[in-house]
Amino acid sequence: MSLSLSLPRHQAGTRVSPGRQGVADFAEAIAPVFDTRLRDVAASGPDLWISSVNVGPMLLGYAHMSGGTYSYGRDHRKVAATGLDLILVQIIAEGGDRREAYRGEVEASVGDVCLLDLTRPFHSEAQACGNFNLAIPREALAARDRDLDDLHGRVLRRDTAAARLFKSHVETLWSFAGELSMADAPIVGRTTIDLLAGLAMPASGDPAARAAIAESQLGRIRRFIDANLDDPYLGAEVLCRRFGLSRASLYRLFAPLGGVREHIQNRRLRRAFDALTDPSLSHLPLSQVVEGHGFSAWSSFARAFKARFGLAPGEAREIGAAAALHASAAQARGQGLPDWLRALDGADL
Repeated sequence: MSLSLSLPRHQAGTRVSPGRQGVADFAEAIAPVFDTRLRDVAASGPDLWISSVNVGPMLLGYAHMSGGTYSYGRDHRKVAATGLDLILVQIIAEGGDRREAYRGEVEASVGDVCLLDLTRPFHSEAQACGNFNLAIPREALAARDRDLDDLHGRVLRRDTAAARLFKSHVETLWSFAGELSMADAPIVGRTTIDLLAGLAMPASGDPAARAAIAESQLGRIRRFIDANLDDPYLGAEVLCRRFGLSRASLYRLFAPLGGVREHIQNRRLRRAFDALTDPSLSHLPLSQVVEGHGFSAWSSFARAFKARFGLAPGEAREIGAAAALHASAAQARGQGLPDWLRALDGADL
């Protein structure tokens, strides 16, 4: 295939296939990201469409929703079923919506830049809205040594320089996306991700968190934690000894993340969640998965898992198995936006 070929594009919705088929196609196209529901449909019918291009290390698209009340979101079951470890950036270009993540409900309107972590729950409702969407692998942003824990649900308001500059960049990129070749895509994608990291990430925490990240100390400790999550003795004492810190200094570094103990437990729970929903590990006993991720007691793990994800460990495994069957059936139907998202999530960056 010649690298001078234009970028592949995927389109779905009522402007491609009018009526119920278009509504169904739209819902299927975004099913890896959101569960959807449409109600209070206008007499003229819903106007739902999405257009996406694959730009190297990210996906860029535009989604339009009008002609009814449209709800979309992710709960813990959806997170388990899809397994996407992506950061989604939504830039409101038309209308607005009401969205709720862990920060509570907020109103988003034209010009706002909204960030979501697809490993966490989210819900939104709109009657007329158009969004630019960028799907970016977590690792592509983490490689910039930025703190991603505080991104979920954050909204960069339209009157800030960061939101205005990034919106302008994405609008320009979208306007000539049809002229980009596959050879252009990697550098354009990386440049866009770098711009997002430079403009949006400094706003993702308080001054103490930003100072810690700038010094790279927190980043080094977190990488060490991730590499040693299977050690049941991993804790404040081990970290202080390993990095030459007092307990007070260590606690100050982790205060923006909820504390050292909380951070370690959350990372272990996340790894256990990923293992339980991975069909290739379904042959392992649940107790072996738990012990392999630093938990020594099943009862305390099960309580913490249920509190964090709203699912019992066995339920998470069942959802992962069902999702694998659905993905196999979808693959047999051919390539499309869902396949791009799964490939993006698994890309070697």
